[in-house]
Amino acid sequence: MKEENSKAITPTEEEKEKVYNVESIYDKYFENINSVKLYFNKFGNLASGEDESIKEKSKEFFDQALAEITEEMERVKKKDQEQDTITRKEAEIFFKKFARKLRKQPKISPRNYEILSRSSFLMLNNYFEYLIADLLSYYYNKFKDSLNEKEFKFTLKELNEYDTIEEATKDLIIKEVESLIINKSFNELLEHFEFKLSISLEKDLIKWDEIIEIRERRHLIIHNSSIVNRKYISRTKNPYDYQIGDIVHIDKDYFYKSWLHFKLAGQLLIFNCWGNWDKSNIDEAIFQILIQTFEDLNSKNYDLVCKTCKYSEQIEPRNEEQEDHILRIKVNNAISLKKQNKDTEVKKVLKKIKVGTATPIFKIAHNILSDKYDDLEELIAQAIVVDELSLESYLEWPIFDFVREIDEMDKVLIKAFEK
Repeated sequence: MKEENSKAITPTEEEKEKVYNVESIYDKYFENINSVKLYFNKFGNLASGEDESIKEKSKEFFDQALAEITEEMERVKKKDQEQDTITRKEAEIFFKKFARKLRKQPKISPRNYEILSRSSFLMLNNYFEYLIADLLSYYYNKFKDSLNEKEFKFTLKELNEYDTIEEATKDLIIKEVESLIINKSFNELLEHFEFKLSISLEKDLIKWDEIIEIRERRHLIIHNSSIVNRKYISRTKNPYDYQIGDIVHIDKDYFYKSWLHFKLAGQLLIFNCWGNWDKSNIDEAIFQILIQTFEDLNSKNYDLVCKTCKYSEQIEPRNEEQEDHILRIKVNNAISLKKQNKDTEVKKVLKKIKVGTATPIFKIAHNILSDKYDDLEELIAQAIVVDELSLESYLEWPIFDFVREIDEMDKVLIKAFEK
């Protein structure tokens, strides 16, 4: 019996092998960029606080040194009652003493925040590069026939290093991807996806010009001591009106803007690859689109919600599960628009949402978005009965923000969960 049980819980070879597909690339990318954001948030305040402390200590040291010299000057003047001022020679002595005191000031520069923001910014850029490399590697490993016409050179010595053809093939693909990343510019890599791999760049949704500026700023930080040069100005059209010789910085707003650009570009690029290369797993892809709109709603990234929802409009649902996800995505779009007070746009979205035979949760959403609250208590009671709604969902789902703002209604609806 023990032996049978031990066999039952032993993982198979397939389970041992790590799943590698577009979904795993998606998980890895979002784990990476979310980690960078968390790192920046967590240590950003500490770094800026330390910088302020250094500035304060520096100011205190300066003020103390100045006070000591001023006090000494006053003592000199008091010695000679006939003199209100000090002589030039005395002034020179005092200035030299002051300068000597300042030279003893601790040589700590308040650059902690700048170092943190730049390192976070560089990591963000690196993770987008890794994403492109991962997608290229996956494509050429899955569709090896696409490299059949390409010539590869092998020495006999190199060939003897491999045990199997499969091993040699994988190594060739790695070298091919490395060659693409090294030899092609960022624009050329994008063109490779668009024209060679037939992956749409969603140019109507993604601001690639701004991402190119982010990439060029990254080059300045790494290769040119953060100093603006002619190459940056010509390649970016200089949206920030820099002059040659200016120093570029990464402040909080710029970092978050860059993060949002990479988030949108990364997720849409991944979803397009997912739909083209892993069609058997498309249900999960559509579910992840829903998850992204929900998370961006909670983070108040309303522009991202609208763009992701706009992207989802090209998807034709193939089953009930996909249809349910897409309906929820449309609801999230309407919530985002309502949060931005775009009432006309909300009405346009609601016209596309048919709730005649929908479950109570969708009717609740439609009513709230339409500012109709009369049947809300009854619909919430129905949703609770069919396990579509819990108190936790009520408190977390952004659509209920609109009714939680009305104190009396909020109290009534909360009581519905206590019955």
